[in-house]
Amino acid sequence: MGLVRSYLLKDIICCAPNKKPVELVPFKQKYVRDVLDGIKTEADMVQWAGPVFTWPMTQKQFRQHLQAAKQEPITLYPFALVRDNRILGYSELSRYCRNSRQATLSRVLVLPRYRSRGLAAYMIEQVLSFGFETLNLNRIGLGVFDFNRPAIRCYKKLGFTLEGTLRESAKVGDSYWNCDLMSILRNEWNGQDALQSDAAARRS
Repeated sequence: MGLVRSYLLKDIICCAPNKKPVELVPFKQKYVRDVLDGIKTEADMVQWAGPVFTWPMTQKQFRQHLQAAKQEPITLYPFALVRDNRILGYSELSRYCRNSRQATLSRVLVLPRYRSRGLAAYMIEQVLSFGFETLNLNRIGLGVFDFNRPAIRCYKKLGFTLEGTLRESAKVGDSYWNCDLMSILRNEWNGQDALQSDAAARRS
């Protein structure tokens, strides 16, 4: 699994023009602690990972989860968003099925100090690019809790369509959470690329 694309950080957030590029790269075990440092509560964990882990979340749980990226057939592609060997965010393509050409965008996380800078949308776009262009997927789905309005707006902006809602599908403390199901298809992603190219041509 190679690099997807890289952009200068100045293209995403305000910084000096000589900064090193932000890159989406295969996730490395050395970043496990950094990711877990961004998960402060059980609610944080469930919102990020759904029912995959149990609280309190440990490095052992996370490392075991990552084994799916090393086993055949591969069902997991974990990514780190990094700059200058420092992790800014994490995301996955999980439940990858080569036969049906499907996968799920999962566990999207921008570390707290780097939020509100446009990095989540950038990271997701790169993961989608990898899924459709490198893995030749036809469909990428996701689940997002319905109260996470900023995430839902981001997904819609990137071309995802709401398919339905799993009502009260997760329990955190005494509360039940609804999970919205969304997806984007290959032809929708290609169409979005064409629109972006047209817009760029009009600006030139």
